[in-house]
Amino acid sequence: MTTVRHLLKMYHFLTCLGLSTFLALAVSGQPLPDGEETLAIEAQNLAITVPDKEAFEGGHLQGVQLFNGTLIVSGSSQEFGYLAIFQFIGGEFRFIATKKLAAAPFDHAGGFQVAENWLAVGVEDPTGKRSSIVQLIDVSSFGNLSKPPVYSLKRQGEYKRSTAGAVALLKRDGHFLLAVGSWDSAIIDFYTSNHTDPYAEDFKFEAWTSWDSREAKRKDWVNRDYNSYQSLQLTEDSTGVYLTGFAKRGNSNLADVFKLRTDADPYTLIQKVSTYSVQCKGDVTFRNGAGLSTFLDQPSIVAVGHKLTPTTNIQIFPVKR
Repeated sequence: MTTVRHLLKMYHFLTCLGLSTFLALAVSGQPLPDGEETLAIEAQNLAITVPDKEAFEGGHLQGVQLFNGTLIVSGSSQEFGYLAIFQFIGGEFRFIATKKLAAAPFDHAGGFQVAENWLAVGVEDPTGKRSSIVQLIDVSSFGNLSKPPVYSLKRQGEYKRSTAGAVALLKRDGHFLLAVGSWDSAIIDFYTSNHTDPYAEDFKFEAWTSWDSREAKRKDWVNRDYNSYQSLQLTEDSTGVYLTGFAKRGNSNLADVFKLRTDADPYTLIQKVSTYSVQCKGDVTFRNGAGLSTFLDQPSIVAVGHKLTPTTNIQIFPVKR
């Protein structure tokens, strides 16, 4: 795996290019436009070269975020969960480094989200399925990325209940909102922070509420389907807070949009307001990881291939409003 020393060398190299700073991921407004169920958009298909020594055995890719030319994917392996970082330079994505998140048994890194300069990702025990750690990582620069997580939230509990296969993060006025999906996102736990400075000694997340898909009332939903979401994303606009889940169901790659009713009871906490599908190709699917992103100033959905191999595939779907 690329060492911290190598990561710092790349940091200095990118500084010379003026690319050392990760700018904020700004996804605002209802995450997808009102329109037809199938988004009539043509994907950009990209193959990314990964050094042979960085192609891990076992596991698969599970999350992806793309913002201002920086691509980050999360994955699992036989030994540890990790992030892989790429930079868009000269019209192509160039491999920068991998970052180890946690070792076995926490070798299963899931879907994640970046909110401004903060990346929230869960690493879980895929065998015991009773514990996980949600890490908050400062991605404001490559130098910060090489450091340990600024904050960690430990989860422990019943079988498949306290895992963290999909994590979403939203920075709001005065606090962060964190959503953590259990195994297959059957249950979503919501947390709020006491303020917005994770570097402060008193910073912490506290449980706010939980929503169980198996007990939810769905009469007001656009349809009653609920899927096994590999990735979750939080967004907010003047009409409210939205949670978008990405999943593969049969041959369909679905983005389901839920509105969060902050004043509702646990059974009606989220309402499904729309669903969309896109046409993925090859080994790229929403089961491997997908997310709301911005690429070349265009709101987009990005999806990733199955493994971190010498040729890793991604697709970028521009979303026209």
